Amino acid sequence: MASIKLNFRPSSRPEKMGTLYFSVTHRRQTKTLFIGHRIFPEEWNRQTAFIDVTGTPERRAQLRMMASQLEWIRKQITAIIAEYAHSMLEYDVEDIVASYRRLPPCPTWLVFISQEHDRLVSLGRVGTAKTYHAAMANFREFRKDEDIAIDALDGDVMKRFERWMQAKGLKPNSCSRYLCTLRTLYRKAASQGYTTEKPIFRHVFTGIVKTGKRAISEEDIRKIQRLDLPQRSPVAFVRHLFLLIFFLQGISFIDLAYLKKSDIREGLLRYSRKKTGQVIAVRWEPVMQEIVDCYAARTRQSPYLLPILTEGEGTERKRYERMERLVNYHLKQIGRMAGLKIPLTTYVARHSWASSMNKLTGNVQLVSQGLGHERLNTTQVYLANIDEGALAEANRQLINRVLENTCPCDSYSKTGNSWQNYKNILKYNLFRKKIFTEFPKSVKRLLICLTNRFSFALIRI
Repeated sequence: MASIKLNFRPSSRPEKMGTLYFSVTHRRQTKTLFIGHRIFPEEWNRQTAFIDVTGTPERRAQLRMMASQLEWIRKQITAIIAEYAHSMLEYDVEDIVASYRRLPPCPTWLVFISQEHDRLVSLGRVGTAKTYHAAMANFREFRKDEDIAIDALDGDVMKRFERWMQAKGLKPNSCSRYLCTLRTLYRKAASQGYTTEKPIFRHVFTGIVKTGKRAISEEDIRKIQRLDLPQRSPVAFVRHLFLLIFFLQGISFIDLAYLKKSDIREGLLRYSRKKTGQVIAVRWEPVMQEIVDCYAARTRQSPYLLPILTEGEGTERKRYERMERLVNYHLKQIGRMAGLKIPLTTYVARHSWASSMNKLTGNVQLVSQGLGHERLNTTQVYLANIDEGALAEANRQLINRVLENTCPCDSYSKTGNSWQNYKNILKYNLFRKKIFTEFPKSVKRLLICLTNRFSFALIRI
């Protein structure tokens, strides 16, 4: 069977770098495979026949990168040899080297993410490209600008990356989002043949932690609607956008921004979600048209339904990002004016529609369809947590149902501690009366005292 060995050829001048190369041997034939890597003589370990990572921090980073690439090349050639051996076909050393040279060059992780980012930008998928760029920036910061071969990624690297993000103060869902993005990119790299997919994300958290309530009640929506705001002011415009998001089944802000007048036909608004491409249909109600009519003059020369992308300088994407920041800034002002306890954002309108519709219908499938989610698990995140007061009231009703024809003292008898049992019966009956809960504390104490005296008198009789 063929073999492979890494060798170092020093330069004729000691101060110069030498050359690294692989020797592939099969049936006493040897082929030299130059790989373009050069190191100093002191960086070569003769005992291990591999690189010694030494020197300055910058040089150490270069050598680690080189080492991971050499391991990738060794794995590729070894896999080629194994494939030829299992094929039962005749082959020679030239076939092995030729098969390796047909492979794509060894990619590095950060370079691969950058290429995927640029590809998405060219396709117009700017939102996903931004997500890739944010994940790459965090991983680059974690690695201190040191790249790594894709095949050198393992579970330990991802676990250390997760701990680094946690130490940095990122919330669990933020850590999970970055790790999920990297997992998507890793699978893309594996599908393109750059590595063999391994379960390197098995021991990091890539789920969703249920966060604090991001939805507001219908009464809070009415408060926002009733606020006395200056007409034609930016804050009044932002309020209209918030209400439109709620009325349009929790439409995301980017989809709202890109709505066109031609999307409304025969009393229906049909649009494709920017995120998934899914087509959503919403019945066009009069209240929606009233809001749109307020800004008809500002969109007369534009195909867009609302003046979100039509005003300002820069590219369309820059105008959208600028408007998104402005809208969320004014929404926080509106939230404070309405006396809300949570910061108001465009996502609050989306979550609020989901929670209100779930309360109205109890149909999670319907809510998921309205939001344009592909999975019910995603919809569950949008639904508000069960209110603690509602849970307590439901529990009280359950207890009252169970104790409807009995009390905690059914073991009452005339023997033993019977006077205590009888006293408990009287106290329980008093406490069950709703009117008792409305008494001041002083009156409650008096009633309890009288109950104790009365029960003691009955026992003596």
